[in-house]
Amino acid sequence: MKKTLALMLSLLLLPTCALAQETLCAATVVAGHETALVSAASGRLADVAVRAGDLILAGETVFSVEPVRVYADQSGVVAQVNVAPGDIADAAVERYGAAVYIDPENRYEARGSVRSSRNTEENRDLHVGTPVFLRSADREHSAGGVITAVDGLNIAVQVLGGDLVYTQRVNVYRGSEADSAALLMENVSLSAVQPSAVSVSGTVVSVSVARGDAVRAGDELFSYVPDVLEPKRRGDAEPTAVKAGETMILTEVRVEPGAAVQKDQVLALACPADALTLLAYASEEAVSGVSVGDAYTACFDEAGLGEVEATVTQVSWLSQAEGYAVYLAFDADAPIRLGMHATLSPASGA
Repeated sequence: MKKTLALMLSLLLLPTCALAQETLCAATVVAGHETALVSAASGRLADVAVRAGDLILAGETVFSVEPVRVYADQSGVVAQVNVAPGDIADAAVERYGAAVYIDPENRYEARGSVRSSRNTEENRDLHVGTPVFLRSADREHSAGGVITAVDGLNIAVQVLGGDLVYTQRVNVYRGSEADSAALLMENVSLSAVQPSAVSVSGTVVSVSVARGDAVRAGDELFSYVPDVLEPKRRGDAEPTAVKAGETMILTEVRVEPGAAVQKDQVLALACPADALTLLAYASEEAVSGVSVGDAYTACFDEAGLGEVEATVTQVSWLSQAEGYAVYLAFDADAPIRLGMHATLSPASGA
């Protein structure tokens, strides 16, 4: 009877912490904290394939947004370039009227009325795209042309090639030769076609042309993103790239390559490689005995990585299905990965 009573008293006198430590027998490696990787600009993602669990080295590109590329819509000569990489295109458009101006290859046109032409169906029922022939009043110079606008009896004719002189007055004929029956306009002056103005809104990423460059329709002029980028990105060689600021492990990827994204959209979550922690659970009966600073030894038997020292850094006040979450910091030279399991035991002297 005396022995039984003594045993019961000894159990009651056991430190609560010891009971708590005995309950922390299993732990899993989890992210100590996560960083959100956000899109630098709006647009479509380049084909950079990444997955949850990838180890990304510091400085490595994780995502990149493809800038919008602007192409010449006609052949000609670049008259003026008002933007440079990193510039806000809106400011150039407001100040100069456009980001880029292109003088068209065929710079002259003739405008006038066909009222004095013969009153035939062919001369009155004109259409955009109808070919015409232009000849100078002195009959020494000529050029081909095409009707580009029709407004009742008023038409506009684009001059194509030829050797007409800008100061000359010309006659315009329907068709490809000087047929008096097809005379549409007589003794009209030429005028210069206004340069083509290219305007966009956003931040310029690259510029492919300079003033005086000859371009063909379809040549790239510049590229941009439809956002005002942060100042530190505007002079960057890769302003739309999302790079790892430190070596990290991707824990969640929320987008696919080629997806359309918005500026500041969260693309992925990542855990710094040096911010791994252990997660264990304490029961309701034992949690009151677990304290920040308690020392444990974590043994990674399954991975064959030996033992590391671990210290309790946080004890949750909210119960989950498994119990109260207990987080332990550890420092290891071995390549410990997210999801690995460890067996916990009180550190010597604890």
